[in-house]
Amino acid sequence: MEFTVRLAMFVLRFILKLLQPIYWFVNYHRQKELPAIKNPLLLLSAKEIAKKIRNREISSEAVVEAYIERIKAVNPQINAVIENRFNEAMKEARACDKKFEAGEINVHTLERDQPLYGVPFSVKEACSLKGYSYTGCTLVRKDEKSFEDGEAVKLMKLAGAIPLCVTNTPEMCAGFDSSNLIYGTTNNPYDTRRIAAGSSGGEGALGGAGAIPIGIGSDIAGSIRVPCLFNGIFGHKASADVVPVKGHYPMSPSEVFQKYLAIGPMARHSEDLLLAMKILSKNFKEKLQLEKSVDINNLKIFYMEKFPNSPGEIPVSRDIRNSIKKAVQFLKKHVSSVECPKIDELKDIYEISIAMFFCVEDVPRILLNPDDPKKEKNPFIELGKAIFGLSQHTKNTILMSVFTETRGLMLQSKLSYYREREIKIQTKFENLLGTNGILIIPSYPTAALLRNQAFLNFSGACYSILFNILGFPATQVPMGLNEQGLPIGFQIIANKNQDRLCLAVAQELEKEFGGWIPPNSS
Repeated sequence: MEFTVRLAMFVLRFILKLLQPIYWFVNYHRQKELPAIKNPLLLLSAKEIAKKIRNREISSEAVVEAYIERIKAVNPQINAVIENRFNEAMKEARACDKKFEAGEINVHTLERDQPLYGVPFSVKEACSLKGYSYTGCTLVRKDEKSFEDGEAVKLMKLAGAIPLCVTNTPEMCAGFDSSNLIYGTTNNPYDTRRIAAGSSGGEGALGGAGAIPIGIGSDIAGSIRVPCLFNGIFGHKASADVVPVKGHYPMSPSEVFQKYLAIGPMARHSEDLLLAMKILSKNFKEKLQLEKSVDINNLKIFYMEKFPNSPGEIPVSRDIRNSIKKAVQFLKKHVSSVECPKIDELKDIYEISIAMFFCVEDVPRILLNPDDPKKEKNPFIELGKAIFGLSQHTKNTILMSVFTETRGLMLQSKLSYYREREIKIQTKFENLLGTNGILIIPSYPTAALLRNQAFLNFSGACYSILFNILGFPATQVPMGLNEQGLPIGFQIIANKNQDRLCLAVAQELEKEFGGWIPPNSS
């Protein structure tokens, strides 16, 4: 345990306690409620939509039009979409329908070759959609457009899906609050006074609002899982190196950084995660074996309601812990064994996360200097400027840069020690999970935070960061709403390349507990 690291955690929590009355006062006003979902097309999964289009029960044009109308209805409240291609998408949807009429489509091979034919999807700004916003949501790159599709977007298009819009992120994807100085702040659809998280916050809010059936996000420290938790939808962080990350911005030449970074699907229905993963990882069919069925009865279930007690930690809320208990009680009836393992090395999880994550060589520059692209602005100077509203960068991004610059307050001499601890944890989890084990664990300690609280609660990200470091797959599962009407849930972990186990258990839990609940569904 490092004194400076724990002291910083205590200070952040102390500041948060001091500011609670201010947060209460600022957010006392009534939240903006989203309109209820009335069009039944908006309740279907992407897989169901595709099947109905293939069977000529509905048209792609009708589906795309329904989602355009929903986005127009909710985006003023949540600010998730930063650029749309509504006109182009409608033209592409009509073209899909006309191919049926002209007999150009072989319906028998369509499900195999283009399983998302005619289905709309959204794209996180960082994932690169040709011709559309590619700024990193930083003022220095304002008006920048992508010259080509990212690899994940290409794969979705090849599968027949139609890109509908580009969604908001934090500046340079640096944080859990999707707020920036170009496009503003994305709000949570369940309570617009709260954040949608990040960095895939626009994707999360749009999905939670019922305004897109499926979207593409990216995750390097929980950036798919935490937005999915806060916005009540499913999401999957794939095993390392199975979904191409080419086209993502920001990016680093570091192999370690690229191993931690994962691009994956976010959806309201768990079956869409499996369908999308088959598309996104099609070059790794043998490695992942996603077509192979999973016998739930043969699985071993491990669970942790929280990491071992550790000074300065953010407590896991009672509702998150209860959601884990409910899932475990249900699965006990169906699986071969259930166990709560003890891994003592997890007491050092904060130091391990810092040593492995914030000390990566060649991390992307996030305080871009327009006068010298090879250099980064001084974060300490920018922090002083930000106090007086003179910086071109958000406070969260500046603070993240300070944290990176100081290596998370970690002494260089201690890095090797904590890296050795990480190797021990990796070995223990690999031996524990094997080829038929899954771990249920929080993805973040609480439900959606109020605005401006994200950085003060940053240490809660260690629950997600760990599995980016290990390269393990993780599926976020919604488990209903808490007493405040906010989504709760957890992540399911499996050993590397055992993604199908996470996805299968997610589908079982959705059948039992219902999965996504629309905002204002009462």
